[in-house]
Amino acid sequence: MMILGAILLLASSASAFPLGRSISNTLGGIITGKNKLTFNAAGNFKIVSFSDMHMGERPGDGSWAPWGPANDAATQVVHGTVLDNEKPNYVVFNGDMMTGENVFKANATNYLDMVYAPTVTRNIPFSSTHGNHDNANNINHQEEIEYEQAHYAHLSYTRSDVGPKPYGCGNYWVPVYAKSTDWVPAAILWFFDSRSFVSGTGNGPGPVPDAANYYWVDPNTVPNYIKLQRLLMTALWWQVPPALVFVHIPVQKAQILAPLPSPGDHDDEPDPSTQGFLNNTYTGLDLPFWDQIIALDGGKGNVLAITSGHDHGESWCARSKDSSGIPICFNGHSGYGGYVTEHSAVRNGRVFDMNLKDLSKKVPTVKTWNSYEDNTTDDAVELGPDYMAQYN
Repeated sequence: MMILGAILLLASSASAFPLGRSISNTLGGIITGKNKLTFNAAGNFKIVSFSDMHMGERPGDGSWAPWGPANDAATQVVHGTVLDNEKPNYVVFNGDMMTGENVFKANATNYLDMVYAPTVTRNIPFSSTHGNHDNANNINHQEEIEYEQAHYAHLSYTRSDVGPKPYGCGNYWVPVYAKSTDWVPAAILWFFDSRSFVSGTGNGPGPVPDAANYYWVDPNTVPNYIKLQRLLMTALWWQVPPALVFVHIPVQKAQILAPLPSPGDHDDEPDPSTQGFLNNTYTGLDLPFWDQIIALDGGKGNVLAITSGHDHGESWCARSKDSSGIPICFNGHSGYGGYVTEHSAVRNGRVFDMNLKDLSKKVPTVKTWNSYEDNTTDDAVELGPDYMAQYN
């Protein structure tokens, strides 16, 4: 109890997220009134992650064009095909759901409905992160989260636990249990808001707000949030469960891993389109977040992968000593909006298939692959200590 007392003292002094009435209230992912997410009878929990749908695109002059609605419809077909082929237990929308600079206030949230529709029709629970194109003159991350919570509460697990509003507040985690009677989760899904802002044609270009001109997870609130949650998990559960991390803009370490020979597309190497850069200059302000990801990993391979979108032509996973052995993955391109690279013309989602036996290994592992709209799969690997061992 001495450890727990010290953690409670830390919690009570953390003004960004004051301690609730009970210890369980400080564990952000333990939400009453939500169904527990559980592994299936075979011990599997499959996730499909989509990113860069870019719904609602129009020409640069703001006029209407028939290819915009056609692209949106094609994106829904991509999602439906991948979902029917993979039959996941959970879906992650990993940012840039719309091209926010092209939408008007009166119809912006309609594009969220379009993104979610194939998943909701199949009654699959889901979470969202938000990208730079989801922050624009007529829509922002806070409005998107509140809309999702209000209209899809039966399936959505998205929250806003901590972070600056309205542009960077979507930071939270979701537990997944081996069975519904368990108290300690078998795995944790973490979601982070990489912020940034795109000004555009919906109502004229306009300036970028000072509060949104950042390309990294907020260093003032989120690192302390991760630390507190990790310490509470350790005190209450005696462990930090294995984790998958989702954030739209890739971490800066992805630049170092990009040249390595990893399976998947390398059309669009993240240089310098990663966290920590502003006006093509590296600030280092992404490091407080990255340091807490390393602490979450604990040197034990506990972070199964950190997965991003943003770079449409990237669909690989890699790890090396430069990433502290933590696998960094890219989603590929899940929508018919947004730019297209040579190998991203066939749209896809990234699949993570967690298995209880794999998670219980001395160093946990997870299988992942890309699933495409043409009913094919590719780039299947098992992330863990043996993956790209020569670089670690």
